[in-house]
Amino acid sequence: MSSSEPPREVLGLEIRLLEAVVAVAEELHFGRAAARLGIAQPPLSARIQRVERLLGIGIFDRDRKGVALTAAGAEVVAQARRVLAEAQSLGRLAEGLQAGTRGSVAIGAVGSAFYQALPELLGPVRAQLPDLQLRISEVETPDQVDVLLAGELDVGFLRPPVDRRLDARAIWQEPLVVALPAEHRLSRKKHVEASELADQPIVFFSRDRGPGYWDEVSDVFRSVGAQFDPTAEADHTTTMLGLVALGVGVTIVPDSARALRLAGVCYLPLRPTRDLTLSVAVLPDTAARNPAIGAFLNTLGQNQVGQ
Repeated sequence: MSSSEPPREVLGLEIRLLEAVVAVAEELHFGRAAARLGIAQPPLSARIQRVERLLGIGIFDRDRKGVALTAAGAEVVAQARRVLAEAQSLGRLAEGLQAGTRGSVAIGAVGSAFYQALPELLGPVRAQLPDLQLRISEVETPDQVDVLLAGELDVGFLRPPVDRRLDARAIWQEPLVVALPAEHRLSRKKHVEASELADQPIVFFSRDRGPGYWDEVSDVFRSVGAQFDPTAEADHTTTMLGLVALGVGVTIVPDSARALRLAGVCYLPLRPTRDLTLSVAVLPDTAARNPAIGAFLNTLGQNQVGQ
């Protein structure tokens, strides 16, 4: 069904009967109205008569001078136009729901994805699917897996590794950077070697908050023969950076965290370079069951992986 072919019956009157009334009212000539509708004049006259019988009123005055609307007919035509507009709107809505261009998608994303990844990834989706409602909430990776599997979220943006019960693919990558107090002795360098962090107090979150991210940073330390043992913990990146600003320690964050621009915090590239990956995950076959999710993922897939 296309938007030009709305449901065939509304409020007990067939759409074609309302279309006939409106056509005659606008043309004020049965012959021209019939040609406009692509039917012969006798069937058109029969439709008008049927509407008048159903409503029990005269819609048109007919005499040798032509056709004119009655006072009651003018009210009927106004209402018929509104009903036809609603029917066409309903047709477009149904078509959009079938195609996935309308509806809603519940999205979860790790906090750090909001700095740059989500704005850049979802911007084109919003532009290409303006009638699709995106309901976005911050949910860390372990919790995302649970709510995705429970069907409480449609799409997740989370840090790998991803539970094998979910379909996932990498959608964004960005380098890790070192965040230090602005007055730190290393802040005057162009970059920070991983080995230079071995003797520094580290601010980070507990591993159960984001095991993939945590393991990536831990491997940075392991690669230089040091143990990753944070001396202060925080639940969110913003809190970690706040502690850095207070001089509690240093931390390692995605490059997009620079957007926070906290006073007293300096960001420097990490050497050797390490990338942090963001994956998009859904339940298997969810796109086939929900056209809106399918349209969302297809549009999202047009974007390049990476920063």
